[in-house]
Amino acid sequence: MKKNKDLEAIYLQTLAQSVAEKERDVNDYACNAYAEKIAQINVLITLLDPEKDAETIKELGIIKEIYKKLGTALWFVQAGELTNLGARLGSTIKQYKVREE
Repeated sequence: MKKNKDLEAIYLQTLAQSVAEKERDVNDYACNAYAEKIAQINVLITLLDPEKDAETIKELGIIKEIYKKLGTALWFVQAGELTNLGARLGSTIKQYKVREE
């Protein structure tokens, strides 16, 4: 039974890693209480003209980084003790590649 749980954990981890590799913004949103605000900023940035709106894009990028830091901190405050302990101690799970390159 433990072997199945280990395989399930590996599968979920590699699945999450695959999604994050394909959807770059997912990393911005994961474990973040301000994920919706970050998504809105990402949408705004894509709607702006990189040449004409360079300063605005730069400012939005700074605001986005602030929301990423604050949102992650807030998420961890609301997370359980085991989550916080795991984050503090780090992972002992090895990362696996599902496909060969």
